[in-house]
Amino acid sequence: MRVRQLVIASSLLALAFTAVPAREAHAQATGGAAYPPGCAAAAVPQSESERAHTIYQAGKVQYDDKNYDAAIVQFRDAYKRDCSKHDLLIIISRAYELKGDKVEALRALETYVERVPSSPDITTHKNGIDSLKKQIAAQPPPPPAAGPAATAPPAEVREHTIPPWIVVGLGGAGVIVGVVFVATTPSLPSGCDKDTKTCTRLPGETKNQFDDRQATAGASQNQPTIGAVAMGIGGAFVVGGLLWHFLEPTGPVEKTGTLKPKLSPQVAPGFAGMSLGGSF
Repeated sequence: MRVRQLVIASSLLALAFTAVPAREAHAQATGGAAYPPGCAAAAVPQSESERAHTIYQAGKVQYDDKNYDAAIVQFRDAYKRDCSKHDLLIIISRAYELKGDKVEALRALETYVERVPSSPDITTHKNGIDSLKKQIAAQPPPPPAAGPAATAPPAEVREHTIPPWIVVGLGGAGVIVGVVFVATTPSLPSGCDKDTKTCTRLPGETKNQFDDRQATAGASQNQPTIGAVAMGIGGAFVVGGLLWHFLEPTGPVEKTGTLKPKLSPQVAPGFAGMSLGGSF
């Protein structure tokens, strides 16, 4: 690890003065730049050849760490500086192949065979070219560019509504009022007959006292009836509201032509409850 760190440090120091521009480096990594023409070893200055070797070593570290994009940039830069080292083309081809870019791997290997036709391994490299061509031909075509996904409109969903609970609340209030009426019913005053519903004026009783006693007698007879009616209507509303809540349709809306039952509250003189109807 320490040796690798020293290699990287020395390579970066050398690259600080000789690094290619960022745009060119990206083009090299993606195969956008052509390989420089071959040249004789004597045409490459010694200093430039040494720099190329340093850059190659830094690329080898990236290659071993499977950072193929960075390795390719440095291998190509090394070959650009010393275009007599054609073996770099084999290394570049292998890096592209491991990266998954078979087209550029083929391009680098074909360039090597073209520039070093007398290589003792020329048959092996030509076989490699044939293999890469077959692999490229066998690759499935890229999928067509997907257009904007057509999003279906959200399905209409019905949920429980508030009106049934309003009906339940009104019914509960009616039951409470009925209970209060029954509970506060006064006793029948003396001197009054519940069958004839009349009161006899008592001796010494003033007119106002007699009127109050008659009113109390009327309340003692009427309040239980009013309370019972209020509790009955209130109870009907409570039951109807609960039925409305539990029977009202919920979930996704089904748009069909079938008749759908519809439950709604109905109030009329002498009747309170729910009616069952339908709609399309």
